[in-house]
Amino acid sequence: MSDGGLDLLRQRCADLPSVLRATLAAPLPSLSALSHRTRWIITGAGASEGPARLFAALLRRHLHACAAFVPLSAFAPGRAADVTDPSAVLVVISQGIAPNARLALARAPSFAACVVVTAVPDHASLADIRALGGLVVGHPPRDESGLLLRVQGPAAATMVLLRVIDALSLARGDAPPFEGHLDVIPDGLPDEDIALDERAAALAASGHVAFVSCDPGLELAHGLRWKWLEGPATCDPPCWDALQMVHGPLQHVLERPRLLLALEPDNDPGASALLDRLATVVGDGQPMLRLRARTAGVTGFFDFDARCNRIVCAVLARCPRDLVHWPGFGHDAALYDLGAADRGPG
Repeated sequence: MSDGGLDLLRQRCADLPSVLRATLAAPLPSLSALSHRTRWIITGAGASEGPARLFAALLRRHLHACAAFVPLSAFAPGRAADVTDPSAVLVVISQGIAPNARLALARAPSFAACVVVTAVPDHASLADIRALGGLVVGHPPRDESGLLLRVQGPAAATMVLLRVIDALSLARGDAPPFEGHLDVIPDGLPDEDIALDERAAALAASGHVAFVSCDPGLELAHGLRWKWLEGPATCDPPCWDALQMVHGPLQHVLERPRLLLALEPDNDPGASALLDRLATVVGDGQPMLRLRARTAGVTGFFDFDARCNRIVCAVLARCPRDLVHWPGFGHDAALYDLGAADRGPG
């Protein structure tokens, strides 16, 4: 009997450190011409939406740019004029250049510049982007097809985007915010299994799950939510701020318990104190797993991501789901192929 792709998923999770090492070793194109751009429009396809949203936040935080994430639907036929900005840089993030990502690429001539972040930098659809003077930033893995859930490409895209922030900062004469912090990430990723007790497993299986975090954890959560949505698929978990919990979500979980997945940086005592208080308030009747990262801030994403991979695999082992032939497989062309006549990898 097929395992629904679980063994392949576990292997890809185990190979993630080597993928991140390769991402760190890959050369970046020169970004100096973009270093003083102040307006950015960022979009992402599928699981690339998480890295895209995070990149927009990092541009605002570290380069003080006017940067906005825009969903792909904004580039749909008849709507693209709404987001066109001849003074802005368009950034398109798509692991395999999904057909709908090409809707955004087609609007590149209407922007001041274009950057594409992808695992297939030699894709035929990028020839026109290069002819316009656009930049293509590649990252591994070359191929992650075969499963609905992707665990390597989104993490690699996140890593390469942190490198882009460093490169843009350096070109501006500023200190790169992540310099010295990225090289140590791959070899220290947590690889221990995470055991779920019966109550936690039952809540996970029934879709009663939520992430809890402190800033900037909320900026990191989209990719983690998407991982759950495409993996166990029992829900699209919300992400609540730890202090904001008491102003609404707490009343919800006390009546309808959820498995709380708390994102906790090891070296942020303030965040840990908030989570301690939250644990006291929700009590023993409310399961809360504290997913710890070695670092505070954005670089903690990779530890959170690796731990979520372990949880997702544990839930799939208890509640199998077919990630090879998912429900919409072969029946989504009316939306999936809006940007191209021929179906391509996402």
